Amino acid sequence: MSPTPKPTGSHNAITQRRRIQASFAVVMLDFVIAALAVAAAYLIRFEGAIPYKFYRQMLLLVPIMAGARVAMNAAFGIYRMVWRYIGLRETLRFVESVMVGSAALLLCRLLLFSHSHSKYLLIPFGIIVIEGTFSFVGMAGTRFLPRILAERATQKRPVGTATLLVGAGRGAIAIAKEAFRHPDLELRLVGFLDDDLAKAGREIHGLPVLGTLQQIERVAEENRVAQLIITSAEIPPKKILSIMDTARALNLTVRIVPGLFEILGSKQSASALREVRIEDLLSRDPIPPSLSIEDLTASYEGKRVLVTGAGGSIGSELSRQLVLMKPAKLLLLERDETNLFEINRELRKRRIEDVCVPVLVDITNSKDLESVFKTYKPDVVFHAAAYKHVPMMEHFPWQAVRNNVFGTKRLIELSIEHGVESFVMISTDKAVNPTSVMGATKRIAEQVVQMSARDSETRFSCVRFGNVLGSRGSVVGIFREQIEKGGPVTVTHPEATRYFMTIPEAANLVIQAGTLGAEGEVFLLDMGEPVRILDLARQMIQLSGFTEADIPIQIVGSRPGEKLFEELRTDAEDISKTKLRKIFHCKPVCLDEGLVGRILERLDFVVRSKDSDGVRNCLRDLEIGYKQPEPAAPRTG
Repeated sequence: MSPTPKPTGSHNAITQRRRIQASFAVVMLDFVIAALAVAAAYLIRFEGAIPYKFYRQMLLLVPIMAGARVAMNAAFGIYRMVWRYIGLRETLRFVESVMVGSAALLLCRLLLFSHSHSKYLLIPFGIIVIEGTFSFVGMAGTRFLPRILAERATQKRPVGTATLLVGAGRGAIAIAKEAFRHPDLELRLVGFLDDDLAKAGREIHGLPVLGTLQQIERVAEENRVAQLIITSAEIPPKKILSIMDTARALNLTVRIVPGLFEILGSKQSASALREVRIEDLLSRDPIPPSLSIEDLTASYEGKRVLVTGAGGSIGSELSRQLVLMKPAKLLLLERDETNLFEINRELRKRRIEDVCVPVLVDITNSKDLESVFKTYKPDVVFHAAAYKHVPMMEHFPWQAVRNNVFGTKRLIELSIEHGVESFVMISTDKAVNPTSVMGATKRIAEQVVQMSARDSETRFSCVRFGNVLGSRGSVVGIFREQIEKGGPVTVTHPEATRYFMTIPEAANLVIQAGTLGAEGEVFLLDMGEPVRILDLARQMIQLSGFTEADIPIQIVGSRPGEKLFEELRTDAEDISKTKLRKIFHCKPVCLDEGLVGRILERLDFVVRSKDSDGVRNCLRDLEIGYKQPEPAAPRTG
């Protein structure tokens, strides 16, 4: 039989008692140090021969100052600090505690000076200075000395992988500290590389700055380096790619710290390291959020938030970030039972079962959707549920309209009927001058949002962005699978380009837009320059440690509905800045409401009859630039 575990209550009581005993021991140690500091100050001031008058003064001052020092430390939170992780801020707080105590003693001395009958109680200035110095050195030393000795012992161990830190900023210092504190990481740091010439030849946290990023080869060979750690996710992607090329030639391992959005999404801690991914090699610099988590929490805290498509790539990341903003309820609406199970299980691991509510519903099921609104009464809706794969929707155009148009329309109607405060729909760059059924349906959905915003108290908005790296079915996933199988990597056209952003960035943009939208606006992200798909394929092959000789690239031709170049706005749409950095306001050209209404009636009929040509004819007649594609020859292989 297995031993019976001790009751949790008893264990907690023992732990609490030990904490109290440890705290009492620290307080008593400070009391003794302060008392000894007073005695030492008198002995030094009078060179060991303390006059009787000052001897009596010392006996009076010892318990008073010792008690005052302990009380002051408690007031400044010294006893709540974990000294194993102390930094400059905590040290300054200790200095403040000592200085305030000495200042109080000095003030008493100055006040007594004005009373002649109290002159025998006057404390010499030298005593005040020496006592304060000794108190700080003694109390701080008892905390710092064990840590210093442990770190020095660790630094003497020449074990682990010889590692060079790329960058000498805060991230690099944090990694250096962690490496010294935790020998189990097996990082033997040899120094830093940084392009800041002011740091060249200097030491940071005991490690030298050995050169610039252009000198990786020389420094790595001289120090027999086996690994590089890129210490900042803000290093430009082109520079990261250059570092990767150099490292590959030298057979060095390269790791990188996680980016801001990864930390925001609680996927890993700031001190974690990971392999370099294709997201790090985007042809644009990562864009930090304009609003902090505190700002966003102020907008969503205590509200009932509904996320449709909560099991998808964007919907699941929305849910991960929104749950950090303390909503009263987070409704995870999804029609795929497996996807819903996974995101609900993931969020439950964070012990927030009372916040997240899984809702297994299809947005095209009007009655079930209405029941959700009646039961949970959401305050905010993030609409991420949509069919998104262009080639597949060319085969099933009626399904694209049924889900992307009529599902959205019903969701909007229920939001207005039940007094939803804010409604944010996720759109796509494919809605601009659409050449595909999927893009055309998202353009219609944008129009429905704008029409609904005109006479509603609900704040409506759309967020339009390009391709999302790492989403299911994305080109990155397809390329990665092809590389794992040994190739070839298939590219539709050598000149095809796309805008890219990461899933966490996309989700954060959507959440920020939810604080801005009011009248059906469309918000765009400044996504930088578009990325050529052929270049993306080459970068992924290199990142996987291969060459094009190992993994060939094959041009296979464009698929039905695909463009060579994606656009984020039409020429007729006006763009203006918002108060949020890198987020722009787009005022789309509104279509004739009567025309949209008539087309929707026709679409309802052809969707029910599953008439593919009828759907395409309706989309063409809507005058949004959609052209019915030529019949494509059957694809083989």
